[in-house]
Amino acid sequence: MSKKYKFAKVYKGKSGDASEKWFVFYSFINPSTLRFERIKVYEGINEIKDLQTKEKFGEELISEINKSLKAGYNPFETDESSEVIIKEVQAEIERVENPPFPLITEGFIEFLNEKRRNDLAKPTIQSYEGKIGMFEYYLLENKMADLRVDAIDSLFVSNMLEWLRPVQKWNPTTFNNHLSMWAMLIKWFAKKPRFWVNPEVFDLGKDGDIQFKNSSPMKHQYFGDPVGPRVREELKKFPKLEQFCMFIYFSCMRPDEIRNLKIENVDMAGRYIKIVGKTKSRTVPICDELFDILNSLNIDKHPLNYYVIGKEGEVSPHMHSENWYTKTFREEIRKPLGISENFSPYGWKHTRVVDLLNAKYSDAEVMNLTGHRDTAGYDKYKRDLIGHLETRLRGKTIGWSRNKTE
Repeated sequence: MSKKYKFAKVYKGKSGDASEKWFVFYSFINPSTLRFERIKVYEGINEIKDLQTKEKFGEELISEINKSLKAGYNPFETDESSEVIIKEVQAEIERVENPPFPLITEGFIEFLNEKRRNDLAKPTIQSYEGKIGMFEYYLLENKMADLRVDAIDSLFVSNMLEWLRPVQKWNPTTFNNHLSMWAMLIKWFAKKPRFWVNPEVFDLGKDGDIQFKNSSPMKHQYFGDPVGPRVREELKKFPKLEQFCMFIYFSCMRPDEIRNLKIENVDMAGRYIKIVGKTKSRTVPICDELFDILNSLNIDKHPLNYYVIGKEGEVSPHMHSENWYTKTFREEIRKPLGISENFSPYGWKHTRVVDLLNAKYSDAEVMNLTGHRDTAGYDKYKRDLIGHLETRLRGKTIGWSRNKTE
């Protein structure tokens, strides 16, 4: 009587390399069809990445299967031991044919690729890239780059944002923008055909596990009349502080960006400044007024690794202390003039934006200075700052004594 089985062999993929999907297979006559049916056995062989170890494991698996066949093992019998083996084989096949959830970083890549295919505006894509760059930075710094999408929940998102907040010095608005980005990502991860996460385990936003921060639109208030002229007059008594405030005004750079600015990132011939960040970079055009400030510093006579406005306000190999200008402004300008704590050196950036918009510079031109990557974020920033510039409410309206325009 012919045998009901054919001995086991190993399949090593097309190339035989250890990175290929391998399996051991044998054939047994199916009692229902009376034909030989090939049966694949994985038994964790694809968890092995070393070629020699993988080959040895395959040989041992072949030997064990052949011994079982010789001893009378029948994969089509329904005894308990065969059922266990069948389930193990089926589970392994399912695992191979349906790989585990992607890494979070891989999920980010798929999200961005889909948005690019949808031909979204370039600033919008850049905004997504910048925020996701922050999230990837967190994963790398905390050795979590191998975390899979299905492992994340509200606590994970909360820990990420609270860790990034002081590191990146986010204000409440920036925190809220990144939280909104996570809400978008979770919705996308949960959507068909992915189903990578269960949206019910996330509770983001108002009254949720992670809530939006209360932002103060008056913080770093712009210097309009009558405050602006008086502050400018007082600044003349402190040339280094005045120079710093003027640098903020003409560049629209953040104080910390100026603090970190090196000569190597200032292209006087090309008329732009390169701001290099941890996750994204941007350029700032050098207007004539800013060019004159830079030219007065004689930066071409100093090493390229020197700070443009360094220690004590000079071109220096050392940074100025983080709060030096803020403290000086508070003690020498704000307190003597009796103005509120909402005024700070950073307010000169907002003052520049208001002045440019009043002078009819376009939103696109202003966005080149502010660093906004998308129009939605810029529009909100502008509304918080000054509302709507173009409105008849800034002119003659309804009179006091009569219900019509006077």
